[in-house]
Amino acid sequence: MSFHVVDLFHKGGAFMWPLLALSVISLALIVERLLFFAKHRYRVGDSLEALQQAQRAPQMLGDPPNPLLRMGQTFLQAATGGEEHCRNLSERESSRWVNRHERGLRILSVIGSISPLVGLLGTVWGMVKAFAQISELGDKVTPADFAGGIWTGLLTTVAGLLVAIPAVTACRLFEARIDKLVHDFNEVASHLHEWCFSIPKEPS
Repeated sequence: MSFHVVDLFHKGGAFMWPLLALSVISLALIVERLLFFAKHRYRVGDSLEALQQAQRAPQMLGDPPNPLLRMGQTFLQAATGGEEHCRNLSERESSRWVNRHERGLRILSVIGSISPLVGLLGTVWGMVKAFAQISELGDKVTPADFAGGIWTGLLTTVAGLLVAIPAVTACRLFEARIDKLVHDFNEVASHLHEWCFSIPKEPS
């Protein structure tokens, strides 16, 4: 028995179409997030070094794609306003960047959750149709009639899992990356606070 993707898709029935739509949305989100994370990648050590060099003139950083530099730049520019002012502005900037990194992940998580359910629904519907056919055939039913209806129905479960597994995996990896970003924001903010407010300044 040969298995061709197009033939399997059509054998799966109407429930394959919503699964196809979910797979396209999931793939688009994963690719978009990969490009976004690649564009805004950073190194904590390099970011701290750049911020330390720009401590007296944060405008020299320009408009960097590095989220740590953007938060640090906001902190340094607000340093003259006092410790509380710095903390508030840097927390807002950090929150904005975290929200930008989280964009689309909720949709990806939903796709990972509902795809197996859509596949299961298609399988149950396929079994309902198989048993209905068996009921109509009565004594003339053969094992082939029963098996054919079941394996056709199971195709939607397979398709649902094929959509869900990459979506859930990608979502968890992106979430882990965001958790690291939050940790790195806190680390950089701690260094900035120490440089600006904790280290005693030398008398002029």
